[in-house]
Amino acid sequence: MQDQQIRVVFEPHGRAVFVLPGTKIIEAAARAGLTVETPCGGQGTCGKCRVQITQGACEPCKPAREIFDERQLAEGWRLACQAAICDTAVVHIPQGSLFAGRHQILAERQAGAAEEVQPAVRKVYVELPAATLQDSAADLQRLAAATGELKADLSLLRRLPELLRAADFKGTAVLTDRRLIDFEAGDTSSQCYGVAFDVGTTTVVGSLLDLCSGEELALAARMNPQVSFGDDVLSRIKHTSEAPAKLAEMNHTIIRAVEEMIDTMCAEAKIQRKCIYEVAFSGNTTMEHLLCGLDPAQLGQVPFVPVHARGLIVPAAELGIAIHPRGAAYIFPVIGGFVGGDTVAGMLATRLDEQDGAVLMVDIGTNGEIVLAYDGKILAASTAAGPAFEGARISCGMRATTGAIEKVLLKDGVHCSVIGNADPVGLCGSALVDVAADLLRQGIVSPTGRLLKPDDLPDSLPDALRDRVFLDEQGQPEFLLAGGAPGKNQPRLSIKQRDIRELQLATGAIRAGISILLRQAGVRTADLQRVLIAGGFGSFIRRSNAQRIGLLPAEVDHQKILYVGNASLNGAKWALLSTAARKQAEQLARKAEHVQLSNDPQFQTEFAEAMIFPEK
Repeated sequence: MQDQQIRVVFEPHGRAVFVLPGTKIIEAAARAGLTVETPCGGQGTCGKCRVQITQGACEPCKPAREIFDERQLAEGWRLACQAAICDTAVVHIPQGSLFAGRHQILAERQAGAAEEVQPAVRKVYVELPAATLQDSAADLQRLAAATGELKADLSLLRRLPELLRAADFKGTAVLTDRRLIDFEAGDTSSQCYGVAFDVGTTTVVGSLLDLCSGEELALAARMNPQVSFGDDVLSRIKHTSEAPAKLAEMNHTIIRAVEEMIDTMCAEAKIQRKCIYEVAFSGNTTMEHLLCGLDPAQLGQVPFVPVHARGLIVPAAELGIAIHPRGAAYIFPVIGGFVGGDTVAGMLATRLDEQDGAVLMVDIGTNGEIVLAYDGKILAASTAAGPAFEGARISCGMRATTGAIEKVLLKDGVHCSVIGNADPVGLCGSALVDVAADLLRQGIVSPTGRLLKPDDLPDSLPDALRDRVFLDEQGQPEFLLAGGAPGKNQPRLSIKQRDIRELQLATGAIRAGISILLRQAGVRTADLQRVLIAGGFGSFIRRSNAQRIGLLPAEVDHQKILYVGNASLNGAKWALLSTAARKQAEQLARKAEHVQLSNDPQFQTEFAEAMIFPEK
């Protein structure tokens, strides 16, 4: 059944979601695209996830009573990891409670040594004296006297005299790395924007930032239109090799999507494109190659060599992206093979190299990236998990958008939460993990992944669940989730045997990669101090369910499993806000050792074993 959902609005972002009663605030925030800080793993002990309920009722839990005084409790302060939504509510999330907020960039890296925070783009308002016989300094030197040393390309120098005099020498110099890119009439120093993109194999997410304050002004997400050429990177590499025009076709497809997303965000934030001066991109190696129009052919064959490894700064116009005419595009460095800029951005956002003890970061998506940091070393690998986690190749699968079932509980029946409080039209990846975990718990699916037929179901199974197991036209079992009622115009949504197999393949690829990295590093699962779950999809999976299906090691305590949201996008945002972050990204990329999983002699064995669901 589709349970009645309640509306939650998160301020100051103005994002609204519908969730089931009893949903934790932290989970509702993730659905709204907001990742809340939980250093304690959601145990309610650190107090870092504090939020304020400004409208609606929400009883304080015991941990909240220990952290907040009576006045704060009366004002609605709660812990997001513990407080459950029970009624329509408005929740204010302070900037300090968000993961990878600008406050973290400003945080001190070492005692007494604050990290440099400075965007590559800066704007300086000046009022210059006009030239006279007594002061006949060149125009560029006159401007440099007020802004500091700078240089300009020839195309701008040709227009500089006109720009200065039209503004009566009162205007705003726009600089990137001591290079003058424009002189704007009047004081426009507060109008300085950038856009960060996470270009994933299946989805693309963009964030429009105010480069003066670091505030996120708009967010956009959509399917990567390149899925029409193949839902994994190898299919797309093969497509580009078919004819020279295919690479251009693939490049134009993603650039067009980026352009449309910039239009959407500019309209939402009510700003002009010409006020966007820089764009930052993070993505896996193949996605960055296709974005730049670089031939990815060598990535499709041993030894999987990329065209570039270090970060790139190129004119945005050269990529076909229409922002400020002299705006730049920054593309993250890659580590090697398919371990690309999205992994580097995630390492940057989580400060992986600064964490204590052995730490594992897993970015769960079509291309699963796994990074292990230990004893000052970093191992990184990529594994082809496939698009099941994104809802692709699943019979009723879809991406996480309005109408997608995003949460499922199997108890006395089927309880579903649907994005947007709409009628269900499909199932997204987080719900697939939920369903599989509960089907295992109920004995409807065996550890080998076999979906049992009605006659083979355990006697203890509740009738409300037993009655949902059917045989399809081919005599294969299926589990009905929603729809299918006579006379109702709703799609029949069910889990089939091939859906379970797709999930096993995706889960097995991730778990095998984790096992190999741990073995090569000589690190036991029990030695892991933290497991960081990254990626847009990763924010929505339930830890217990991920462990039940073997996606995450069952031996790791819940409190050590932390959600870090879309770390790739957060890293790209940091790169817009800090040139120091870019330098650190370069260092991380060069420090990390690329592990080619397929070269490990035990990979096939590890993969086969990881496809088996764990016993209870």
